[in-house]
Amino acid sequence: MKQDTLNNLWIGAFRYYCGRETIAVHAFCDDLIEEFDNIPDQAKQCIKRDLVRNFEDDDMDRAKNREVKTLGHDMDRAKWLEVLGVFSGL
Repeated sequence: MKQDTLNNLWIGAFRYYCGRETIAVHAFCDDLIEEFDNIPDQAKQCIKRDLVRNFEDDDMDRAKNREVKTLGHDMDRAKWLEVLGVFSGL
């Protein structure tokens, strides 16, 4: 598979799952962590950048006590935090 195709798949899937509130979010986060070494660097950088921004937005949502939050429920946010921990070493 071409590098551009892999970038598009990983980034597109990340953007789809970010903010969802289903068990699929947790499965996708586990895949991101497990496949970290196989994800193209360009996709990793984009995911990390977007995830950092999403945490900032989610913090604002929580500070304003919004019902719908950028990263979903607390358990979803916790899972994204696991992902950020792996991606933060970039």
